[in-house]
Amino acid sequence: MRIFRSTTLLLLSAACCVGSSVSSGGPVATVALTEPPVSGRLEVKWASITFASDTMVAAGLCYEGQAGSRCSLSLVRWEQGTLRRVAETRDFASGVSVQRASGGRILAIKGLSPIALYSGDLSVKQDLPKGLSRFVSPSGDIVSQWAPSSWTLYRLTDKVEPLRAGSGELLGISDQFALIQDGSTIRVEGLNGKQVGSFTAPAGPGGSYASAGALGSSSIYLDDCRDVQIVGLNGNPLRELRPHKGCSEGDTSSSIDGRRMLFDFTDRKVSGPRRVIDGLRSVTTFGMAGTEAVNHEDVKVVDTVTGKSCFEWQRGFPETYNQIRSAAISPSGKFMAIMEANTLSIYPLPDACGGWTGVSGR
Repeated sequence: MRIFRSTTLLLLSAACCVGSSVSSGGPVATVALTEPPVSGRLEVKWASITFASDTMVAAGLCYEGQAGSRCSLSLVRWEQGTLRRVAETRDFASGVSVQRASGGRILAIKGLSPIALYSGDLSVKQDLPKGLSRFVSPSGDIVSQWAPSSWTLYRLTDKVEPLRAGSGELLGISDQFALIQDGSTIRVEGLNGKQVGSFTAPAGPGGSYASAGALGSSSIYLDDCRDVQIVGLNGNPLRELRPHKGCSEGDTSSSIDGRRMLFDFTDRKVSGPRRVIDGLRSVTTFGMAGTEAVNHEDVKVVDTVTGKSCFEWQRGFPETYNQIRSAAISPSGKFMAIMEANTLSIYPLPDACGGWTGVSGR
């Protein structure tokens, strides 16, 4: 029994590799958002980042150190090659994701629902009405509310202003369009309600999509958890991307013009012996072992016009059941922000992207 226990512990230790690698050049700027502990360990429990603009990053962080646990939301400005924290609030919590909103503001999202709006200097926090749903435009200016077979769009100003309502299944929204599915038909409608495109949905698992949205003003993407199909507003195929990814909320985003897409995907990588142990556990628990933990993150940026890779980054980390989202793309699509442990880094993206990650349209 002692030999088996020692072997099992050795396998478990070997299964989790902690570290990171990036296929592009190194970062052009970094900053630590917490002081390194004098003794003991700093353990990050939650992190979420977004670009408020090309020169401003919002970073939410929850961690445990020698002095106990702490959460904070910071604004970090990038100027003259240096990252500098310019504002901070401790009114932040684990499980809250951040996204840019219009006017340099920061939108806080809990689970799938926008819950609060921070001012551009974090000095004011405005709670949002309950019931807002997961669809938020890339700028954070438009949010939605869902009901069975119907929906309402709102514009975020100093208050939540009703914009328009409609019927059907809302697939996604942008700052120009709403994507609605009725049966096998997908309609593309402007925010004023005018239809600007319509087509029959390409075949997907169960005829549904994990996410969908506009890429700029002339194309949309449809993500069925296997491939990402890019089509015109009337469904004409433009490109099919095949990044290594799974199917989870929030693993796809893009630059404002839609030219570049970010895929931030987490999974579980273990050794062969560990897979055997996990398989035995699944058998002995009759498949009731619970949600699988993750220990690996794979980040890619792809040019949606050429299908070429612009940026690749991956890392391993200790197993966790928390959502992991370490990357954000700037509104212009020219920069990446990466949060690893308590350090925020900025990477430039090339003007012309390199290796192929997708295939041309069918």
